[in-house]
Amino acid sequence: MITLKNVMRANAASCIVFGLIFLFIPSAVAVFLGGEAPAPDWVFSLLGAVLLFNGLHLIWVSTNSMPNKLWILYFSFGDFLWVIATILLLVLGVWITEGVGILASIVVAAVVGAFGLLQMFKRKAMGNC
Repeated sequence: MITLKNVMRANAASCIVFGLIFLFIPSAVAVFLGGEAPAPDWVFSLLGAVLLFNGLHLIWVSTNSMPNKLWILYFSFGDFLWVIATILLLVLGVWITEGVGILASIVVAAVVGAFGLLQMFKRKAMGNC
């Protein structure tokens, strides 16, 4: 069953996994996505730290039986920002230029966008409290 708690925890797991990958192997991620024109390692290190924090924060908020709407909007906004940033990088041909990296980025952005939408819909279905 798809519940708000399940969506938030899946989103948290995604953030934590990618955060750790970005923190521990930023160069490999940069080359996987950008080939000969990769993003600087510090970009992935920073993203990794932010994703790790966000994932832990998602877990903490998901422990509440009725998470505050503003937290859900905050997390969903972050998810949508990820999607928009991915689209911009793809359209501009910056840092995501390798075929497999492009495909992986599109898949990840679609999943992240789905998390954002599901969080909003599931929270709305819970009522005004």
